[in-house]
Amino acid sequence: MSIEAGKKIVAVLQSAAVNHEAESYTLFRRVRTECHTFRTVKDYTTRRIRTVFGVVKVRNPRWMLCGDCHPGMVAAFVPLKEICPDRATPELMELTARLGSMMP
Repeated sequence: MSIEAGKKIVAVLQSAAVNHEAESYTLFRRVRTECHTFRTVKDYTTRRIRTVFGVVKVRNPRWMLCGDCHPGMVAAFVPLKEICPDRATPELMELTARLGSMMP
């Protein structure tokens, strides 16, 4: 197996893992904790998340706030911003901090 083939395999595995985690998290967060109903979807965008092995594109929903739970507020929010606020995985942030602390 060549290095390029290995890189492609790792990229596909990383993409599958990140997409699965993002979809699982958004499905879990779609239920409102106050009234136990599903949040309405405003639209879907694509978010690029930086990982240790490269950039992965994930489907990123935007949901509307509940009019019953938040009267007078018309806003949308992105659930993936809660787990990846800097558009990078925690592993990449830790690795970057560790390597940065070793620099003179």
